[in-house]
Amino acid sequence: MGEEYGEAAPFQYFVSHGDPDLIEAVRRGRREEFASFGWAGEVPDPQDEATFLRSKLDHRLAERGRHKTLRAFYKHLLGLRATHPALRTPARDGLDASAAGPPGAEGERPVLEVRRGTGAHRLILLFNFAEHRVEIPPPGDGPWTSLLDSSDAAWDGPGAPPAQAVSLALNPRSAVVLEAKPEWVR
Repeated sequence: MGEEYGEAAPFQYFVSHGDPDLIEAVRRGRREEFASFGWAGEVPDPQDEATFLRSKLDHRLAERGRHKTLRAFYKHLLGLRATHPALRTPARDGLDASAAGPPGAEGERPVLEVRRGTGAHRLILLFNFAEHRVEIPPPGDGPWTSLLDSSDAAWDGPGAPPAQAVSLALNPRSAVVLEAKPEWVR
C-alpha cells in the first residue's frame, strides 16, 4: 500500500462487483462501519471507479526526496531485524519492556524502553513519544554503541543529540537502538 515510502494517495476500499444487491450491501456496510467511528462527510463509494483511481500508488515516489529516505530507513530496519541475533527470534524470552523518562503531569513516562537479548547479544530500543527532547540516565550495564537513531540527519532528522556521560538525550518522536557488543557482556 506504499507505506514503506510514504505514499500520499489514500488506500480506500474498492470493489468491482456485478451483482446490484451485493454492491448495495457493500455500500451500506461501509456507511455503517464509517458511522461507528464518527466519520464526517460522504463515505467513499467502494464501487465508484474514482475510489479506485484515488487509491492507485505512484511507485516513482520511492526514488525521490523524503520518500526515498523513508524507504531506505525501512530497509535499514529490516536489515537489522534480519541480521542481529537479538532481533531474529520472535521468542519473548530475553524481552523486557518498561516506561522510562521523567514523569509528565499525570505521571506518564514518555519513553518506552525495550530490552532484547539472546546469549551475548543484547539491544536496548528506546522510543521517545514526547513532542520534546527527553533526557534519561544512560543504561548502567553498558558500554553501549548506537546502531540507529531515527533523528539522525541520514533519515532527514535534526541530527542525533550529542553524547553525554551523565544522560542520554532523545529527540522528540524518535527511536534509538543501542547494542552491547558481545565482548562487553559478562
